[in-house]
Amino acid sequence: MVAGFPMNSLKEAAAAIASSNPTPSERLLNDSLIAYAFAQEANRLYAPEDLIASGTWQKYEVRAAALAKKSPRDNPYEAFLRIDRAGGWETVNTRQAHRSALVRLAAQSVIEGAPSFWKHYISQKPTAKATLQLNEWLRKSSDRALVARFVAAQRPLDKTEYDSFRSAVNFLVAQPPDPSHQALRKNKSDRSVKSKRKPNAQIASLRALNKHQDRKRKADPTYCWLDTYWRLVLADDDTGDLQRAMIATLILTGCRPVEFSCRLGVEVSIADVDAAKRLTFKIHGAKTATNKELSVEPKGQAMRQITLSCHSPEALWLHRHISRSAESRLVFGQAADPYSLSGKLLSIAEQERLLTNSLGKRVKKIGSRAFPRLKHNVTPYVFRHAFADAMKTEGRFDERARAAALGQQSTRTLGYYGGSNRRRKTQSVRSLQIVRIEASSPVREYSRSFPNDVGTNSRPRL
Repeated sequence: MVAGFPMNSLKEAAAAIASSNPTPSERLLNDSLIAYAFAQEANRLYAPEDLIASGTWQKYEVRAAALAKKSPRDNPYEAFLRIDRAGGWETVNTRQAHRSALVRLAAQSVIEGAPSFWKHYISQKPTAKATLQLNEWLRKSSDRALVARFVAAQRPLDKTEYDSFRSAVNFLVAQPPDPSHQALRKNKSDRSVKSKRKPNAQIASLRALNKHQDRKRKADPTYCWLDTYWRLVLADDDTGDLQRAMIATLILTGCRPVEFSCRLGVEVSIADVDAAKRLTFKIHGAKTATNKELSVEPKGQAMRQITLSCHSPEALWLHRHISRSAESRLVFGQAADPYSLSGKLLSIAEQERLLTNSLGKRVKKIGSRAFPRLKHNVTPYVFRHAFADAMKTEGRFDERARAAALGQQSTRTLGYYGGSNRRRKTQSVRSLQIVRIEASSPVREYSRSFPNDVGTNSRPRL
């Protein structure tokens, strides 16, 4: 049931409005009723205010603007539907990201424009059957906000507003909302998404670095691209010790760069066990979600802890760096300026984006110096993929342990991390030095089985 009115009753009202030979305005009225219910469904879990506060709404607007440029009439909804029909999406994730953005923007447009559209329709045709049905529907509605907007509407929609409203209605009817993401991906036979998917930029960079490493090892069997990168980190005069410590943590734990922010934070402590130097990383996870209903589960670990013995050069440096301080630990909790250069108050998401961009530029700059012939960029997420790749190819950790180390609550997304599956199994000093992995929540085993096969030992392909 949608807030204000049951979906079945709404469909009955829409069906009653439609005549045997409806006019264009009657068809739009019919669709607007259904679209309004879909708009309320889109807002069921997260209100627009929540998305604006988190910075997500701004991302939606950027995606819509990019789509609008691909339409002759600057209409993002038409552009999406045209790309969908032509099978022009590179990946299912790209399609879903743009679909989610347009559904929420269309929902807001319908909620804001429907009351004015309906009031003008009633004033134009006060005795029509459709008008009588609409009046009856509004009278029975328990949606007080809708009724208040209807009463307060003073003027009809102008041409620009009307065209935007009509496009939003048509889009919602064609692409109903899916707030719980029960139908997140379309099936493989769907032609709206290309069958062959290119690896993302981070995986492409890691594969290029691994090939570079394989070529170098023909002359030097001990060569490691991460060692080369770290030497340039130490040699770079523009990089301070705090930034070096952050880069060392990225390499050693594969953490997300946003997890260095003051909202989350990473704590590194040192200890000596049986004359062996150890580092313990306590990481507050970034991709967690508050349960708003039972069907929505948290996406990641609220806390994970990785303990390792110090053998790699960046681990030894980080241990020495912390031991020089008065305390035996180092806490990363970076804060950004809450205001932009123009004085605009930034959302938390925007502040954190500026922090991660700054770190990303530093990592990329050092990478271009370390590997001047590399056609791909070294980014913080390349280290995350390298960390996952090392744990996978070394073979000492099962899927649950690897998922916990990456801050995930399910083994489902492990296949998206790492380099090529065809690489020769090798041992990495960075995965061998890991002693213990702990997480705040148990990791779920993801199964690709059909519902009637639940309980089998089916495992995802990685």
